[in-house]
Amino acid sequence: MQAEKFMKEARENSNLDCGICPPSTKAQDGLHILIEHFLGEDWYVVSPLHTEQVNTEAIYQILKLHPTIRDRKEKFKEKLIGLINKL
Repeated sequence: MQAEKFMKEARENSNLDCGICPPSTKAQDGLHILIEHFLGEDWYVVSPLHTEQVNTEAIYQILKLHPTIRDRKEKFKEKLIGLINKL
């Protein structure tokens, strides 16, 4: 979902006029949007888990698939050290 589309829908679905401030989004609704965005519309869990357990799995998958720049730098640094040590 594009950011502009999300904000437009959030404003349209809000019961309050927040002026220049963004409308509220419930935590579970927000997480569902992020799951669709980062993991795809067809992502699901087949185990009979509680919603909060599914949230944990989704967050884990998102963090695993989309590491931070710091994580990537750390992995690159470890590879370089490994290569240097082999010399």
